[in-house]
Amino acid sequence: MPNVFPTLSETPSIELWEEGLAFDPTIRTPLESGHVRTGVSCTHVPGMWKLSYRAAPTVDKNLIRQFEKDMKVGAGKFSWTNPDPGDGATYNVRFRERVAYKMHETVDYWDMDMILEEV
Repeated sequence: MPNVFPTLSETPSIELWEEGLAFDPTIRTPLESGHVRTGVSCTHVPGMWKLSYRAAPTVDKNLIRQFEKDMKVGAGKFSWTNPDPGDGATYNVRFRERVAYKMHETVDYWDMDMILEEV
C-alpha cells in the first residue's frame, strides 16, 4: 500500500507558501578570459514546496507527527497532492527535513512548517 500524505482539517497558509526547484543544477566554471562556462549536473531537477500550517488543531499535529515518524523523516516517500488550484497534480515526495512544531497561543493549536521535496 503506497504512503499518502494525511488529510488535515486545515489547509496550508497562502501567505507563507513557497515553491521552486530543490536545487540549482548549474555547474559554473570561470575562465581566464572572464567568461563563465556553464553546464548541468543532472537531467532532472526535483520540485520543492514549503508548507506552513497556522493554528492547526492538535489532532492535525498528531497526524503529521505520526506520519513523519512512519516515514522516518526523509527516508520514506509518499504521494502528496498540491493544493494549488493552478497545479493540483499529485507528486511523489519526501520530507526534506524534520517538521517544525510550535505551540500557537494554547496547547490546542499548533504552527507546523515542513519542506517537501520531489523524489
